[in-house]
Amino acid sequence: MTRLPPAVASALVTSLLLLLVNAVAPVSAASGAQPPPVVDEPGVSGYVLAPNGTPVFGGTVVAQSGFASTTASIDRTGRFRLVPTRSGLHQFLVSVPGLPPYRVTVTVPASRSLRLPVIRLAPGAYFRVRFVTPAGEPIIAPQLRRRLFDVSGKPIFDALGDRISDPTDNDGAVTIGPMPGGIMTLAVDMPFFAQTRLPDVNLGDATKTVDGGTIAIQQPGAVLHVEVLDGTGAPVPNHEVHIDDARPRSPLVFQPVRTNQQGRATFDRLAAGRYRVSATAADRCANVLLTTSRVVAVSGSGTVETPLVVDGRATFRITSPLGPARGVLISASPNVPPPTLPLPLPYRPASFGCRGATDADGRATLTNFPPGPAHVDVHMANSTYVRQIEVPSDGREVAIVIPEGFLPIRVVNALNSQPVVRATITWTGSGGRVEATPTASGDALLEGVGTAGGTLAISAQGYQPAEEQLTEPPGILHTVALLPLPPATNLRPRVLTTSGEPLPNAVVELISANPVAVPRVAATDAKGAVAFSDVPSGSIQLIASADGFVTSTMRIEEDRTRDVVFTLLRGYRVIVRVALPATAGPQLVLVVNDDNASIDSFLDSESDRRVESTGRLSLGPLAPGAYVIELHGAGGRRSERIRIIDRDVYATFR
Repeated sequence: MTRLPPAVASALVTSLLLLLVNAVAPVSAASGAQPPPVVDEPGVSGYVLAPNGTPVFGGTVVAQSGFASTTASIDRTGRFRLVPTRSGLHQFLVSVPGLPPYRVTVTVPASRSLRLPVIRLAPGAYFRVRFVTPAGEPIIAPQLRRRLFDVSGKPIFDALGDRISDPTDNDGAVTIGPMPGGIMTLAVDMPFFAQTRLPDVNLGDATKTVDGGTIAIQQPGAVLHVEVLDGTGAPVPNHEVHIDDARPRSPLVFQPVRTNQQGRATFDRLAAGRYRVSATAADRCANVLLTTSRVVAVSGSGTVETPLVVDGRATFRITSPLGPARGVLISASPNVPPPTLPLPLPYRPASFGCRGATDADGRATLTNFPPGPAHVDVHMANSTYVRQIEVPSDGREVAIVIPEGFLPIRVVNALNSQPVVRATITWTGSGGRVEATPTASGDALLEGVGTAGGTLAISAQGYQPAEEQLTEPPGILHTVALLPLPPATNLRPRVLTTSGEPLPNAVVELISANPVAVPRVAATDAKGAVAFSDVPSGSIQLIASADGFVTSTMRIEEDRTRDVVFTLLRGYRVIVRVALPATAGPQLVLVVNDDNASIDSFLDSESDRRVESTGRLSLGPLAPGAYVIELHGAGGRRSERIRIIDRDVYATFR
């Protein structure tokens, strides 16, 4: 067999492939085969408008889902596009200079492709305050720290961060804003002055400026020396000490300080107030590193010294009406509240405490246990007895007497009398607290409740909590019936065409009248449905939109049981060509109907609200009818009247 030269063989193969392609192509065309559909690239896009309806000129958008976040910039036309790393629930934060942050919850579909409804930013509130030195001289360019919270106390994070410096007037007054409604906590933090927290500011009406008056900032502030000692009173060198503002929602941030060779940690520039100093124990107690703390009052000037003992020995003697509690498991921990925002503490106090067991005399000794307020949990056969105690610094024994008395409890469902398991039962009285959880039958036995009156509290997931005052523990089985919580309010709107076909990938926005609730956005599935869970009470507004269809709005009051169905009309677009003189400058775009009412809320994010003197606009989707397109610029108002019947229409501005 003769072998062809390589060049000839290659040319022959190419010719055969071309013949094959040419033969197949007519067959494909004749059979009506369509090219594969174009798949939208992943990305969430949006259009951001200022309160006056014009597009913003910049800013940032952050999409947060768990620990994953994606950031994008808003361009000069007010548009942005970001690609989330995953589908599912995301918190979007839109930050634009000069405007308060905007939050929206977005359910990103599996395709990660979504066009958000137009984002309309609202005006913000302002806070004005004047800072002066103790001598009355104005403080120019004060360095400020702030925290923002909504009216329910949940933090609002914006792109500016917590450390800001706002411009000041000639008299030293600084105006902070704009900010969303809610609560702002504010502090002055600058060199040579005391770190001073201002009274919390309630921001309500966005059209008003809250006046904070004139506030004198101490210079240089007070000094606090924390003397860290072990159980013998000896100084503990090189030990980290933390300090916190004792008030909640604090904007103050303090760096931890290590003790010197004399066991002293020094904090300076402190304003008048109450501070919590804390440190871990010198060593572990039963393999648990405990935390101890104390609250110190500072006057705002001078020097304050306070000891903080981080080591010691705690001995507890547990007795009951039957005598010493032998071989009983106990756990104990100092009373340390959780740190407040912002979190300066890199550790968390151990919730289960240091554990031990009593001996034949009912004694349990825990080493490396700091003195001060603490709680001791005595784990009995059926329940846990909790007692608040003060651990002495000299290691003296602390007697804990468990009172007599039993309280049998049965927890049932109020609707069907079935037992409720995983409930938390708490009895408070006779100087202590008793905790228990019911068995599978709903029964629990509380031991050591005493014979005097007290408070019985029961809670369980999915049920309304119950609490009752009892003059004395009942001597017989006490049944508590818990009412189930109403089922979570879920809303499942459907979006259809006028022919009754489901409309997939339509976008539905849920806006609550409750100022605490954040708007939500989600896309419909293949059946034209979208689900919103845990819908807040009160009036809500639903807005449905889809490419090529007219936006529809529906308001729903308290009744969440009826079906929510949107029927979207086919919409059309107005294609506008703008060819104005260059001297006309940028033009603002408005669309009104025959009644001269703005229909801006019906325009989608592809509808430009601003155009240069020469350019092209696409406005819609609009229902059939008569409209007026208006351009507003330096040369005044220009308008074109158009009528939509059953197709897109065109207009030209010259």
